[in-house]
Amino acid sequence: MLPLLKKPRLLLLDDDASMQRLLALMLRREGFCVDVVSTGRQAIEKIGRVDYDALLLDLMMPTEGGMTVINHLREHEPRMLRRVVVVTASPDSVLKKISKEVAAVVKKPVDAGELIAAIRK
Repeated sequence: MLPLLKKPRLLLLDDDASMQRLLALMLRREGFCVDVVSTGRQAIEKIGRVDYDALLLDLMMPTEGGMTVINHLREHEPRMLRRVVVVTASPDSVLKKISKEVAAVVKKPVDAGELIAAIRK
């Protein structure tokens, strides 16, 4: 009997329900296990309980978005910053501040191939 392979586990933070559904469906079809949250606070709670292979964070949210999570990781779990893939429509000026800390930045509208490659990296 072959051993079961662990599916990579991702946390997706986005406040847009249609974007959540689209990205989660796409990622699940690629073989990922995906947990979805709508606020930075929810993401921080999940990160405290689950060991994620990657975190997909939207930065542009009304409250407690991806920057809330990044700031938390800087202070409490800096090694996790290298597992962050920022998925955003934020201007380049905002991204310059964090692009060297995170694994990747994928701009919206999302190219599926680019996102999958960034996660697998």
